[in-house]
Amino acid sequence: MPRKGLFRTKIADYTAMLASGLMSLDEFEPRILSRWVVEAIKRVSQTLVDEGEEGNLYCRLCGKGPYTRKGMYLHLVRVHNSTLVDLVTVESERIYSSSKRVKA
Repeated sequence: MPRKGLFRTKIADYTAMLASGLMSLDEFEPRILSRWVVEAIKRVSQTLVDEGEEGNLYCRLCGKGPYTRKGMYLHLVRVHNSTLVDLVTVESERIYSSSKRVKA
């Protein structure tokens, strides 16, 4: 697998794990990604899921559900994989550009 594909896979995987609650924000510290990408993953993952009655999870991207935590993770990775990567890419570029403006 080319390097770019590996990073896209990891970004989607980390985002889906955080969004579904399979991994907590405290546990999330990947060393292979830049700090802007890590921050973008954290921000995007907090906007992807609604929690309904009885702890069921619903996808904010397409409205489907209810899902268990693992079911939500699988749904996000299988159905919205490229969307997750695109959302994180846009958010990380926004974070990076705003951090450059602050330093200047």
